Amino acid sequence: MAEKLSDRALEIGANVERFVRDIIIPYEKDPRRDHHGAPLDALVYEMREKARAAGVLTPHILADGSHLTQLETAYVLRKSGLSPLGPLAVNTMAPDEGNMYLIGHVGSAEMKERFLKPLVEGRARSAFFMTEPAGENGAGSDPSMMKTSCKLDGNHWVINGRKAFITGAEGASVGIVMAKADEGACMFLVDLPDPAIRIEHVPNTIDSSMPGGHATVIIDNLRVPADQMLGVAGEGFKYAQIRLSPARLSHCMRWHGCCERAHEIASDYANRREAFGKQLIDHEGVGFMLAENLIDLKQAQLMIDWCASVLDTGSLGTVESSMTKVAVSEALMRIADRCVQVMGGTGVTDATIVEQIFREVRAFRIYDGPTEVHKWSLAKKIKRDWKATQG
Repeated sequence: MAEKLSDRALEIGANVERFVRDIIIPYEKDPRRDHHGAPLDALVYEMREKARAAGVLTPHILADGSHLTQLETAYVLRKSGLSPLGPLAVNTMAPDEGNMYLIGHVGSAEMKERFLKPLVEGRARSAFFMTEPAGENGAGSDPSMMKTSCKLDGNHWVINGRKAFITGAEGASVGIVMAKADEGACMFLVDLPDPAIRIEHVPNTIDSSMPGGHATVIIDNLRVPADQMLGVAGEGFKYAQIRLSPARLSHCMRWHGCCERAHEIASDYANRREAFGKQLIDHEGVGFMLAENLIDLKQAQLMIDWCASVLDTGSLGTVESSMTKVAVSEALMRIADRCVQVMGGTGVTDATIVEQIFREVRAFRIYDGPTEVHKWSLAKKIKRDWKATQG
């Protein structure tokens, strides 16, 4: 039996949905967005002021600093995702949502006041500096390959290295930097911009919903006070695990909302458009695609809610979030692809948001670990479990 959603989650979700549909969706045609659809920071903060006024800013974190449960968060974040701009507007976007979660769980009181508070208030953006360039055999899907180093020098740590695909680095005010010391992986909170962190390149990518893009960054003798280490030296991978499953799952939540919206648009198109003497919806090839969308949307929602319920028990949910990330990202890709197909030529233009949603969801199959890496990890678990049964 599925767990019943609380009244507070239903109310928050309804308010977020109303705000996104009425106030934010019109921004999808705002001329300040670039040709890829990426919003400028000025546009982001303008939308956030409207969210603040509407009482829906950072809706998953309550006034007393406590979080909604993961199951409640799933409902609210799906509503925020009804537009690619929705998470930006109500402050449920990546990487900020995951970074807020991590600082809230690991950071000291001083760190929360200095670094977390402006993020929760929607007055700052953040970046998570972990991934490294592939050509240097640095950390990607395998964080243990991390090359970025940190060494203690007096009461400061000195960090050197290069990072790649750092979402939102350009324009961020708060950074979480991962580096490797003799003790093991470490995390540091830093103020941005910093002259020792230089953006080398921001590539054009298939997705476009995240301000600042996905930058390649050079870290050159960055000096960080010792009291800005998040947690203790050598525990960085442990802290990454605390962030990993909830952040992985929240991607599923947001993009589920986007695909629900794409399905609405494609369904409206199929019911209005006529071809070969009848509405498109009445052609079996079209009607069946939309029917399959309903099935995939519901299955994806159930996977998200199942994983959220596991996390709410206090489990890290590593296996469950891997399974959910694979199932949901693949299902959402099918949905977005069918929506484009149903709409034909219109589906590949910017006449609707469907084209952008297709691009975003394609990138999602790589975010937080490609499908194949998760399947490989799950296969290793199957082997471990089998060995355990062999005595």
